[in-house]
Amino acid sequence: MTVLAVGPRKPPAGNTVEVWFDAGSAATGQRVMVPAKRLTLSDQDRGEGTTALYEYESPDRRN
Repeated sequence: MTVLAVGPRKPPAGNTVEVWFDAGSAATGQRVMVPAKRLTLSDQDRGEGTTALYEYESPDRRN
């Protein structure tokens, strides 16, 4: 499953990065540490500012 996340435009060195996931309508989001290798810059990102819009590929838990 792919989820949109907001994180730093220049990810820190290392294996994990802190991103923010929106929890949906009328709910607050959550900051989460995720593996950097699961983040891909989203086509919807505008290339501006200090944060970027990423697509986070979550592990498939059905198996």
